[in-house]
Amino acid sequence: MNIRWTAVISGFITDFALTILLQMMIVLFGQSAVFTEPSLQNPIHVLLILLGASLTGVGGFVAGWFASEAFAMHGLLVGVVGILVAALANVGLSVPPLLLFGQVLGCVCGALGGMLAGRLRRVSPMK
Repeated sequence: MNIRWTAVISGFITDFALTILLQMMIVLFGQSAVFTEPSLQNPIHVLLILLGASLTGVGGFVAGWFASEAFAMHGLLVGVVGILVAALANVGLSVPPLLLFGQVLGCVCGALGGMLAGRLRRVSPMK
């Protein structure tokens, strides 16, 4: 299996840029508590975490689209790279368990996005 790291990094950059936009909107609308004290009791927090995971799915789709094989693996790696970057950026900080769950869910969404891209590429191959 060949991993095209340019595809993975392209997907990660897409995910990262969209996530930054989402985070700016979260702060703009006064929901920044989702970063420090997310709650399953707050439907807005649940929605924002699901939205963040789905953005990793978009990044996984981009990675899968640029990959020539192993589409789901490329999408999954977008989520894994995101977790590694977040871990490096938050060294020494406690991450709430619900956000960790969101990151794992993001990996699943990334793999699904990559798989979707692979199926669409087979239907309409790039020329």
